Parts: sequence; C-alpha cells; structure tokens
Amino acid sequence: MLKRLPWALVVFRLLCAPALVGLSLIAPQAGGAAAVLLSLAVLSDIFDGVVARRLKVVTTTLRRWDGRADVIFWLGAALALWLMHPALAAVVGPLVLALLGLEAVNHAVSFARFRREASPHHWLSKLFCLCLWALFVQLFVSGQADGLLWLTFCLGVLSQIEAFAITLRLKTWRCDVPSVFALGR
Repeated sequence: MLKRLPWALVVFRLLCAPALVGLSLIAPQAGGAAAVLLSLAVLSDIFDGVVARRLKVVTTTLRRWDGRADVIFWLGAALALWLMHPALAAVVGPLVLALLGLEAVNHAVSFARFRREASPHHWLSKLFCLCLWALFVQLFVSGQADGLLWLTFCLGVLSQIEAFAITLRLKTWRCDVPSVFALGR
C-alpha cells in the first residue's frame, strides 16, 4: 500500500488543477484558499520523487507521469489565476505563451529523436518550479506582479534552454538528467 504513495501524490496534483479552476469559478475572491491548494500540490510534486526513491519504486512511467502532471497542474493553476485576476493576463499571458512555446519545441524535438516526450527533471527546472510557486502564491493572494515575475520568467527560459540542450546531447532517451553538464561524465 505504501508503495502506491508516489502515484497517489501524482494523481493528487492532477486533481488539483480542476479543483483550482473550480475554486476560481465558485469563489473568485478566494485567493488565499487557492494559494493553499497550490502549495499542497507543489508539496506533492516535491515529495512524490523523494518518496518513490526512498521506497525504491521509481519507474520511467512514474517519472513521465510526474512531468505530465506538472504541465496539467500548472496549466490549471494559470487558468484559475486568469479567472481570479483577469487583468494579469495582459502582463503574464505573453510570458506564459513564450514558456509554453519553448516547452512544446523541446517535446517536439524529443518526440522526433526518441519517440517519447522530454523528461529530464533537471535541477534548474526544480528551482524554476519553486520560484513559480512563490510567484503564483503572490499573484493569487495580491493579484499584483512585480520583480518576482521577471525572475521566474528568466529562470523558466534558462530551464527550457537547459532541457533543450539535454535533449540534444542525449544519445538515447532517459529521464532524470540532473544537468546538461552531467552528460559529459
């Protein structure tokens, strides 16, 4: 039963996306509640891998679904944020589209090379996720963007560039590549 915990954390994160959207439709002033739900989902993202490694149940399928859950969750969180604070779309929207475009290009290259989506789970992507978490909490609660938005965007671009470099340098597909620099070893 305990060995299923990593999968339960991934599924929980998947379910948080529609829950955030539903919350934004039912209670558009509930930014604090959205920030709590967002935080629980991010914690599930942090601990699914930790628990899976501890229990020795890490599989390629689990890691791929972890990445899929991340994308679905963050898209749901972005939609919920837009529904709660539509004025942010003018500032945040183009940045989100740019990052989604970079993500799509990397996945397309990975599919072309390996017939699988990219799944590096590199350290820079983890730093980006933590920064994104802080940004979304700020935006849900205050509805205001500041310098954290630009820091997060820059980290997102750097993370996508590294993911693309990892995809290009891999000889065969694999997930959990800590850094493009780890490939030279």
